[in-house]
Formats: sequence, structure tokens, C-alpha cells
Amino acid sequence: MKQIFILIFVLFVFSKITRPQQPIWKHTGGPNGGIVGDMVINSNGEIFAGVYGFITPNFEFKYYSGLYKSTDNGISWNETETQFDPFEIYALYINKAGHILVGTNHQGRIYRSTDNGITWENNNIGYDTGECWAFCESNDSILFAGNGEGEVYRSTNYGESWEFSGSLMSLVFATDSNNTVFCGTHLGLFKTTDNGSSWLQSIAFQDTAVSSILVDSANNIFVSTGYYDNGNGVYYSTDRGNNWMHFGLEGKVVLSLAFNSHGTLYAGTKHDGVFKTTDKGQTWTQHQNGIEGVEVFRLEINTQEHIFIGSENEGIYRSTDGGESFTQVGLPISHIQNIDFSSDKNFIFASTPSGVQRYNRTTGIWENKALKEVEAVSVSPSGDLYAATFIDGIFSSTNNGDSWKFISNDVIERYNFKAVTDSILVDAASPNLRISTNAGLSWDTTSIASDSWASSIFFYNNKIFTQGFTNFHHKIFYTDNLGQSFFEIETPSDVSSKNGFSINANGEMFFLNRQGNQSPGIYSNTFPPTIWIQKYFGLSNCIYIDTNNFIYTGTTEGVIRSSNNGNNWQSVFNENIYRAFAHDLKIEENSLFIATNSYGLYELQIPTNVNEEINHATTFQLFQNHPNPFNPTTKIKFYIPKSAIVKIRVYDILGNEVNTILDEYKHIGNYEIEFIANDLSSGVYFYRMISGNYSETKKMILLR
Repeated sequence: MKQIFILIFVLFVFSKITRPQQPIWKHTGGPNGGIVGDMVINSNGEIFAGVYGFITPNFEFKYYSGLYKSTDNGISWNETETQFDPFEIYALYINKAGHILVGTNHQGRIYRSTDNGITWENNNIGYDTGECWAFCESNDSILFAGNGEGEVYRSTNYGESWEFSGSLMSLVFATDSNNTVFCGTHLGLFKTTDNGSSWLQSIAFQDTAVSSILVDSANNIFVSTGYYDNGNGVYYSTDRGNNWMHFGLEGKVVLSLAFNSHGTLYAGTKHDGVFKTTDKGQTWTQHQNGIEGVEVFRLEINTQEHIFIGSENEGIYRSTDGGESFTQVGLPISHIQNIDFSSDKNFIFASTPSGVQRYNRTTGIWENKALKEVEAVSVSPSGDLYAATFIDGIFSSTNNGDSWKFISNDVIERYNFKAVTDSILVDAASPNLRISTNAGLSWDTTSIASDSWASSIFFYNNKIFTQGFTNFHHKIFYTDNLGQSFFEIETPSDVSSKNGFSINANGEMFFLNRQGNQSPGIYSNTFPPTIWIQKYFGLSNCIYIDTNNFIYTGTTEGVIRSSNNGNNWQSVFNENIYRAFAHDLKIEENSLFIATNSYGLYELQIPTNVNEEINHATTFQLFQNHPNPFNPTTKIKFYIPKSAIVKIRVYDILGNEVNTILDEYKHIGNYEIEFIANDLSSGVYFYRMISGNYSETKKMILLR
């Protein structure tokens, strides 16, 4: 029999977040992913890759951003530091002078570095549009840039300023030895012979997207066709684009082209991997080993003949054997849905858009273990690994992901999954929740509508808890008889998250509300339920309760925790909080693992005692201001290990001092000061703490 409890809301409890010493953290270097907008390789063999964000079908923003560089052939990647917010990059280009040009999604549109990425300037004067999708340079150093939506601009002063050149929906540019500049657009191919004063359309590609253009040493021109769809392979011209011949791959959407040093032409496709031809297009060889299902958006080949692929949601892949096999090598910023541990705790499994990715805690190496669009991973008590994909079914592995067995594809979409015992599996799928009591051999479908990415699954005291909808109301459901019947609990929300429910050792429930009919935050209730009490006010995305009953949650202010059932909260991690918004949290061997929205996996060594104070430290410490960005007030915390004069000053981006926050004698201990930027304009500022021989500087951002 179902029991309906009357839900009574009480006033939420505002809980102050204290900020002790930040524990030691490290980024694990993965998992790999990200949406690669463009890639370039400079004359030194250094690889640059830029990424941009996107909105998922569940209307959640993945804040991929930044310019990344590899100096070791793609083995490792580091984000390029700038004085600007991390770029959301659509286009990268290195001109003949070695300047790096970055085209962004709105933001500042065009940025330039003249010293290989060490310093940057925003060069968008005259570029009167919101985006930049492509760059090119003519033989006489005229720069071209276009926004993909109907406007092309040119610069006659190396990018210092820009002027309108034509109404073209540009996707790509290229220049031949005769100084003809070609522009591939959503609606065909155009060219100019007068440096952009006028553009002429080729009749061969009217209403056909031209997504890539190459010019070989003999001045032959090669173009690929298709973008979102309607591709017809590759064409080439031997007479400056006046006449065109088909070069192969008929009917395929080809997004990228690249030559190696031997003249072998490689073509990257939207759906079918990489093709290559060594006989001028008469025959093509397909390569998909390691990249099956990967959209090959960008192709670059270095002087070692190594092939690099930039893809959407899959990151970067590399082949060192001419395309025979590919391995995912970057970028270390993938979106993670959840994580779980192998039975021996040596492996961490992460569910990502590009598959199940496995982290070896001993070697520190990440590996992609196949599958796509993985919504959840779960390890049974005996060590069997399960992976639930969005539309391709459920898979199991008995060897930590080295091989997979297909066990179910009975439904179209799924959002969460958990192996609660060796035999009991719970599948939050559309349109209804499913439970298996025999390790996936058969499934029973319940009456709970689970068509929501927010469906949490939790196992406690031989009861299965989940979230779902009934009669258009979001509720918590639980069963103590493997789904034969369910009890309902009203919730203070219409939207939660897939890791948004937990129960502590005392049987108290904690529920995360992202939005809906009550203010966002974390609510608690007894079990059996009585009333919901708000314990934290603010947007959060996951809840985890450890064996000491400490509550951890990922918020827009970083990861916080409470040792007293949510009455007070303590900040434990606020690095890169916009991109490192936690989606899942797990603790193992006194390390907190933080699976983030769009910046990979962090490992955080946490204090064993929640009351451990900052003044155990033996050195000066200056912490990141909070909030950051801010408007107009922010707080800065610091610790001094001995009594001394402490100075904290604020500088603008040019190094000019704009404010002295503190200049006085302080005794040993912890301090927090407030900075109010009433008289400053939006931008990047730096604050510096000086005491004796100690000095440290940190960056902060003022957003009006």
C-alpha cells in the first residue's frame, strides 16, 4: 500500500560557510574530452587546441573553455593563462609572423598573442559581430576573419583593426600562390582576387556547405563538403577554382582535410572516421580503429607524421601509425556524470560523453574503455562493472572495462543506473523505472515515470530509493520488496539531480533542490518523513555523506561540507568553481574525489578532523578571494604563522596600484578582510600580500 505524507515546509536555515585552510588538491589529468573548436601546430611542433561550451539536451550548460597547449606531442596539456576570462574558442590561426589569433564565441571576439601565448591583447576594433569562426592571411599579409553567420572582415594592419569585407557565412579560408583567397561557407564556395574588395561565388557548390579547403604545392585546390548534413565528399580543381572534379567519398559529410609530407590526403568525416588516399582519390582507405563514432571536426598532421583529431565532446585523438589506430590523448577536461571504484580501489571509473574512462591510481594514467554517451557507471559489491548509455543500452564487464557484455537495450533513453547488490540492478530509464533481480537477465518495469535526468538511486537498509514523477509531481519513491510496491514521499522540488539524494547513518534523508516550487538548496527530513527543513540555501548539484556523517555538496561556491547535519558549512574546495562545478563526490582513503561539470576529476586530501584549524600551518598563506568574480564586494582570507606587519594591495592589469586593503601589524592567526571595489570598473585585478620576505599574488575578476 502506498502512503502519502503531508509535506509541511518550514523556514530554511541560513548556514554560514566558514573558510579554513584549503586542503591539498591535485587534478588527476583527466578524463579526456571537451568540444574542440580548432587546433593549430606552430613551427616548433607545439600544439594549440581551443574549446567551447554547449548546452545539453537537458538544458545544462557545460562550461568548456580555454586555450590548451602541448609541448610533448599531445602527451600532456596545459591551459594557457591570460588576463582575460578563459576563451570560448571557435577559431585558431597562426599567421606568417607567428602571431596566434583566437576567435571566440562573443566574449572579445578576436584576441592576439605576438609571443607564442605568453601575453595577449584584445583586437576587435571594427569587427562588429559577435563571433569569429575562421581566419586566413593573404600572400601580402591581409588578414581575413568571418563569423559563420554572414559577415567577413579584413585587416590590413596585422589584426590591429578590422573592416567589413563581404556578406559570407564563412566556415573556412585558404589562399593559393596566386593570392586568390577562397572562403568556404554554409552556402558554397567564394573567392576574391582583390583582397576582399569583391567576392565571386563558384557555381559548382551553390547551397552546399564547404567546410575545409586545402591548396597543395602544385596549386591544386581541394575542398570538403557538408557541415551539419548534405555532404558529398571531396572535390578538387586544377585551374584556380574555375572547374571542379569529384575526388571521392560520395555522399559523406567531410569536415576536415590534411596532407602529410608525402602528399597523402586525409579526410575527416562526421560519421565514418578518417579516410586517406595515396592515388589521387581513385581509392580511399577507411580508418576507425579507436575513433568509431567520433566526429572528426579538425585534422592536423605534424612533422613526425602523427595525426591529431579534434572532435566534439570527444576531445583529441592521436595516431602515430598513419591512421591505423587512434588513442584519446586530450583534453583533460571532460564532463563527468558520476564515478565509482573498482573492488580493490585501484581504478576509478568515470562516465563521460566519450565513454567509460578508467583512471589507474597507481600509475596516474587515464584510458578510454569504449562505449559512448555514458550516463552512469556502477560497480557491484563483488566487482562487476556496469555502464549505462543514453540510448545504446546497458553493458557489463568482469575485467574492469577491458571487455564488455551487452545486457539490455529495452528502452530508448536512460538517465541513471546502480548495481545495489550483485544481483539487484536499478535502471532509471524512459518512460519507467526498471529493476532486475538476476543481474540483468530479466527486468521488471515499475509504474514510476523516470523520464528525468534528475533520477537519483540510493540503497539504504534494504530499501531502494529513487526519484521520479507521478501525476506530474516530482517525488521520492522507495520500495522494500524489490519494486513490487512503492511508497511515495513528497519533495520540495520539481528538479533535483542524479546524485541529489542521500541518507546518513542515523536514517536522516537529505534532498537536493535545484529549482521548482521552493528555494534552491539542500533539505533534510527524518525517515519515516515528517517535515523538510532547508539546511543550505543556494544552487548545488550533488550530495555525499561519509562514514562520519559529514555531508559534502558541490555548489556554485565550490565544495562545502558540514559536520553537524547541515547547520553549519565549511568550504573545502573552490578551485575553478565555474568549470569545476561538482557533479559527483566520493571519498576513499581520506581523499575526496570531485567529478566536475567540465574540468575533469580532482583529488583532494581532506583533514581527518573537521575542526582542524588553519593555524596548524607553518607558512604564510593567502587564499583565493570569495566570491570570484565579484560585484562589488569580496572577501580575502589569509594566515600568518608569526606576528608581523601585513600589507595587501590591489593592482590593475597594467600593474598600477589601485588600492591598499591592509597595512598594519597582525598577530599570528587567521584573518579575513573585505574589499569593496566601488570605484573600479569591470576587469581583471591582482591582489598581493607582503609580510617580511613573503609575498604572494592572486588574480580576481570584477564583473559589473
